[in-house]
Amino acid sequence: MLKFLKKKKTKEINIVCKTNEVIINDIKINFPTTTEELIAVFEEPSRKIEGTNQYLIWDDLGISCTIKGDNEILSINVYQSNNISEYVAQKPFAGKLYLEEDEITFSDFSKIGLNTVAIHRLGSESENRFGFSVGINNEYVA
Repeated sequence: MLKFLKKKKTKEINIVCKTNEVIINDIKINFPTTTEELIAVFEEPSRKIEGTNQYLIWDDLGISCTIKGDNEILSINVYQSNNISEYVAQKPFAGKLYLEEDEITFSDFSKIGLNTVAIHRLGSESENRFGFSVGINNEYVA
């Protein structure tokens, strides 16, 4: 079969959140993280948007992140439904999210604050959730 006719296989992503760490496909991610760390896990982003902040988007994975002015990535955003914003991945996330060993769905929570790590839902209380964000727990005090 010709290579260009083959359907590109989407990489399966498993995100495991523990009390003080996030593990994505067996690679520990420390938040704040760097572009290089995320590229090691997700490969090169499909899009980059420059603005007040820089945005990295992995359209086929359903994942994006924001690089703050100090070159820190504080969290990754995972989209589980379609959204028309240019800052959102074009395809929904097809991977899995775990809290320790238990799989959770984006409808299971509004926020899970662990220690240094937190999982937040994306979307307001009055609207449907459209994904989640994994990264720094801003309310954690060491």
